[in-house]
Amino acid sequence: MIRILVLLIIVAGIGGYFTRPDEPKMRTAAEAVLNDPSSLGELMEGVGAAVAGQRRFDDYYVATKYTVTIGDSPVVECWGAFTQTQCKRVDNSAQPASN
Repeated sequence: MIRILVLLIIVAGIGGYFTRPDEPKMRTAAEAVLNDPSSLGELMEGVGAAVAGQRRFDDYYVATKYTVTIGDSPVVECWGAFTQTQCKRVDNSAQPASN
């Protein structure tokens, strides 16, 4: 029974490695979130991200992460695995202010 479980974990890891989304796919998903504002603040974040935003792509072998930040504040965070991506806006109002 444990051999089957270990084999399934190995197969899932190999599948995750070969099907994780690459940077262009993650960038496209993040841009789709930035280009769909639901408020004036989100519109301004999208403009700020286009002008001065920094983008970071992290590869974790079976999953990937893509983050768009303005200064030190993340605006959009995306996770991807098994050819799927999920992006969301980061609510910076809930984070404590740093001095």
